[in-house]
Amino acid sequence: MKSTKIATAVSLAMLASSAFAGGPLYIHDKTMQPYKWDTTKGAIPVYTDGGPVVPTKDGGTAQAFTIDYDGTAFLTIEQANKVTADAVAEWTNVATSTFAMTVQGTIAEKTGIADVNETNVDQIYNAENGYGFWVNYDTDGQILEQYFGIPRNQVLGIAFPEWANEETGEITEATALMNGWFVDVSDTEGKQVGGVFTHEFGHAINMSHSQANGQLTYMSAAYSPQYDGVPGCAGVNTYTSASQIAPDTIETMFPFINVRGAQGANQHTVNIKDDIVNISDLYPTPDYKTSYGSISGTLYTKEGIEYSGVNMVARNLDNPLYDVITQQSGNLTQGKVGPDGKFVINGLTPGGRYVLYTESIKAGGYPTRQTAIVSEAEYWNEGESANPALDDACAVTPIVVAGGETKEVSLYFNGYTDGIQYTPLVQAFVMDHAKNGKQAMGITGSVPFLYDSTKKAVFQLHPAGPAVKAGTAAMNKNATKATVMADFTGNGIGEAAIWDLSSNKLTPIGDLNGNTCGGGGTSGTNASYPWDMDDTGNTVVGTAYRDMDGNGNCQTSGKHEVVPFKWTKKQGMVQLPYDLPGTVQWVRADRVSGNGETITGTNSGYKQVAWVNGQFVDTYSRFGARDISVMSADGKRIGFGSAQGLKIWDTTTDTVTELGTLRWCEQVPFNHFFLGNLCAQGYTHETLVPLVGLPPMVALDATEDLSMISVRAGGLFSGIVGGLYIDGMGWINLKQFFGKQGVVEASQSTMDNPFGLSANGSEMMGGLAGATISFAVDQNKAFVCDNGTDRELSFPKQVVQAVQAGAEFGRCAHIND
Repeated sequence: MKSTKIATAVSLAMLASSAFAGGPLYIHDKTMQPYKWDTTKGAIPVYTDGGPVVPTKDGGTAQAFTIDYDGTAFLTIEQANKVTADAVAEWTNVATSTFAMTVQGTIAEKTGIADVNETNVDQIYNAENGYGFWVNYDTDGQILEQYFGIPRNQVLGIAFPEWANEETGEITEATALMNGWFVDVSDTEGKQVGGVFTHEFGHAINMSHSQANGQLTYMSAAYSPQYDGVPGCAGVNTYTSASQIAPDTIETMFPFINVRGAQGANQHTVNIKDDIVNISDLYPTPDYKTSYGSISGTLYTKEGIEYSGVNMVARNLDNPLYDVITQQSGNLTQGKVGPDGKFVINGLTPGGRYVLYTESIKAGGYPTRQTAIVSEAEYWNEGESANPALDDACAVTPIVVAGGETKEVSLYFNGYTDGIQYTPLVQAFVMDHAKNGKQAMGITGSVPFLYDSTKKAVFQLHPAGPAVKAGTAAMNKNATKATVMADFTGNGIGEAAIWDLSSNKLTPIGDLNGNTCGGGGTSGTNASYPWDMDDTGNTVVGTAYRDMDGNGNCQTSGKHEVVPFKWTKKQGMVQLPYDLPGTVQWVRADRVSGNGETITGTNSGYKQVAWVNGQFVDTYSRFGARDISVMSADGKRIGFGSAQGLKIWDTTTDTVTELGTLRWCEQVPFNHFFLGNLCAQGYTHETLVPLVGLPPMVALDATEDLSMISVRAGGLFSGIVGGLYIDGMGWINLKQFFGKQGVVEASQSTMDNPFGLSANGSEMMGGLAGATISFAVDQNKAFVCDNGTDRELSFPKQVVQAVQAGAEFGRCAHIND
């Protein structure tokens, strides 16, 4: 028999830890079936560890699993072995599963190691010790820290099936590491930490994480409500506190656990249908499938493409918290065979009334990468379709099956195929949108990548790979050139360069210090740092570094060492002049008009400046301009946020037009971290403005004529929303914009950072603040409701004209969304 090592460490995170757990279901590539223990060989033997010998509180000595603050045994190895035996029994006693394991000896008896610790653990891990399950006790957490490199205060346990028969996929050896250091002071009998044992042993059996009810306890809060069905539908409960749900409803295999309370003790027991079904699917008894019903289904996008990574939940209406079963779409192929939306939910109680719905996975490692719901969460019903006008998300048909019966279903994400199209780019951090509306550029880490909306594909990078870097992303109008940074001299200091996207040629554009020093950041050390380029790609602006005091640093505050530059093909790189009062930490040039004539920038954080016709203007001092500026293609008009709202400065007439703002409560929430939702407490825009001022807004991008401007509004203490100013229509936030157009794909993940608009406003790109996801929006066509009739028109021009003539913006069925 040829053995193979099938897994690396997966862990269970403590409640509120920043480290998410990971416990995938491992698939044997040759058979495309899960790795399994061979239960025909009888009970799998379990071997337990010892521990250091320490004093006990009664004056004796004992081997310790957990040592108290005074150096005495808090939980002994004898107590840990009882917790192990109880956890073993929980999985062994599942009536519909053939799986069984029993404690049959100690690691010391099998290997001669009396206490597995950081000095000898390498004799257990990465070594074949023999058939069975090896349970190691990490008394002081030093195995976690010194062998696995994981802080002992972040992980409660690690377990995985480690070795298997390469030909058959039979698991032959599994290991677990239980963290004895992280036992709560109140857990004198090991009952609260018991849930960790049962959970980790589930991983050793090759069970994945699951999400049935755990999120209702561990992730519910006033600012993060959780639901036991599709949010907003009749009969669905909203959970904002763990106190709303009994701790014995938490599935054992949920990826979080609270070892300081009753939740940990209750996760020690295998009593929720979700856990029972998951082990029974791996190790079924002969009559399991004939005694219970099943759902066999496929999840599709609105275009009919199979979609993996979404939690599929079957909840019994008559016993909703205990008889609930989940599976992840595509979990039996893990992306190895292309798009896969298939799922099978077994173990349905005959005659039970189950509702089937989609749900995003909140946290934890799963067999297939978790994916966002690219629409709204919804129930399955007999009239299932992708058309939101026909298939209401709350429309549900209970599924009732007999023993041995399988209900075949197909479920489609809702979404219109006409009008505005909203495409998520998962794991993509896009930063710039070409004015042609067809290409975009982003960074992963510090490496730039390109996105082509015509191909719906993110594609790789410059052939030089990580050697080409970008701190921000910028392209010219037709996406034939981009700005990047590269180390051309090999001295470890990069400089700004132009990337020809057709030939992949890199052309350095120089710096202002002879490439002797630079500023440091995530993209390394660079003597010059590009921020933007004009429509032709022949003008680049950015930040350059100079060593004015001769100390070799190039970043000394107040010494004018971090300065704005302009590069042109004819003149090369020159420093832009500025005249500012007081101590200046740094000045950068970060935007250039399409024609390359007007430049805007930032002074020491948020204060805006500009260079118009070659002359420096302190727009912050003159107009209160802050954060970011946007410009018309000819550079004659500049838009920016201010304390008085969005303003447009006409540089030819030197006049300012005030465009106003989005409105508190109606368009911008005020969810204060300490004071709660002030809008729900009766405050309005008119009553909030005297207290906190107008909603802060950052201008992000604009069409070539400034007839449409995208903004980010709000802040940390209020909540963030994206918005649009549309000349002829006024202000609208993006939730309203997409909602009225029936773009249900945006209902759960509405972009709040719309950083890119095409030249005419027919395409938009944006993201979610703090998340590595971007959205490409094709809005060439949009709807108005004209006397009760939907009309699809070109956006924005024809739509604006229709609205001005009396039509309402949006589809008739969604005007009030």
